[in-house]
Amino acid sequence: MVMLQPGINLFGQTLNGETFTGDGTGGNLSKITAQNAIFDETILVNANLREADLFNTSAIGTELSGADLTLIKAQQLNLTDSTLINATLDSGNFSSEQSERTLFVRTNLAGASAVGADFKSTDFTNALLTNVDLTSANLEGVIFNSVNATGANFQLTNFTDATISSTIFDLANLSGVVLTDSNPGVAMEVSNTSFRGANLTNFSAEDVNLSGANFTSFVDSNTGVVTETQLTGARLADTNLSGGNFTDVNAEEIFLEGANLTNTIFTGADLSRANLNRAILTGADLTGGVELDGAFLEGVDLSGVDLTGADLSTANLKGANLTGANLTGANLTGADLSEAILVNATVEDALLNGARLNNANLNGANFSDGADVDTVGADLTGIHFVNGIATNANFMDALLVNADLTKADFTGAILTGADLTGAITVDTIF
Repeated sequence: MVMLQPGINLFGQTLNGETFTGDGTGGNLSKITAQNAIFDETILVNANLREADLFNTSAIGTELSGADLTLIKAQQLNLTDSTLINATLDSGNFSSEQSERTLFVRTNLAGASAVGADFKSTDFTNALLTNVDLTSANLEGVIFNSVNATGANFQLTNFTDATISSTIFDLANLSGVVLTDSNPGVAMEVSNTSFRGANLTNFSAEDVNLSGANFTSFVDSNTGVVTETQLTGARLADTNLSGGNFTDVNAEEIFLEGANLTNTIFTGADLSRANLNRAILTGADLTGGVELDGAFLEGVDLSGVDLTGADLSTANLKGANLTGANLTGANLTGADLSEAILVNATVEDALLNGARLNNANLNGANFSDGADVDTVGADLTGIHFVNGIATNANFMDALLVNADLTKADFTGAILTGADLTGAITVDTIF
């Protein structure tokens, strides 16, 4: 057991396996100088290391639980396999360059506080960061491979040029966080990452590869409590989210313009007022009553997509391609479907009250009565279908009350049982 005092100079010394004590539990080692020293497998539980200088020091396998490392200078420090449970690292300087990284590899930082700490280029591979407070920390250029950051607080952190893969951000607070790559034209890689139950309000990750990311709700295995993922106001423009899972997420006003959503799952998600213009939705799952009310989907290719029971009321679908799409029971009240293509789409029992379908192509679409309990087909009351085309479409038992069908073409269409009371049929072709 070694007795040390504040401010002592340990430059270059080797103190492997020691247990340090001094003034108080764990020792008062504040302001010590230990550059290039070796502290491997030492015990510094609850130690006071405030303002210590540990530049290029090795502390592999060291026990630092409860230690106070506030304002520490620890560039290129090696804490591989060390334990810092509930330690304080606030405003500490752990920055390094990519060629000589500070190492927190397999380090246990559970419950630690690192508010305002500088971790530039630090390697956190396989580190445990559960419930760590990293508010305002600098994480520029860090390596987050296979990190468990469940419940961690990342508010106001800087993730510029970070490398993130197979990392768990479940229940983490990432509200307002921005993931960016400073290299022009290079998409930041954040692959196979879990964000279950995380707070991603106003989170930004534009032009980032987030393929395979999991945004589903977090279910506590002990209590069964469900925490929904929050993505309200998040900006994910031009981001690759292919194969991602957004089941039941709350993502009102999310910005997904130009995003790659190929084979992405949105079952039961709330995407109200979302911006999906230019998004790629090939093979996307939008079932389970997904909420897209007020969403921007202008010109989007939704061909063959299953939108059964979806809420698309007041959505902007102008020029959208819905060829072969399944809109059974969907709510399209007040939606703008001008110039949209619904060729061979299934629109049974859907609500289209007041929808705008001017110049839309409904050839072969089915608006008849489906499997619901009533005997009425789709409700197209008050629609605007001026100059539209609906050849060979099926409107059996549909409601077209007060619809404006001026110059529309219904050649070969089935209108048996359809209600056209008050419909405008000037120059309409039947």
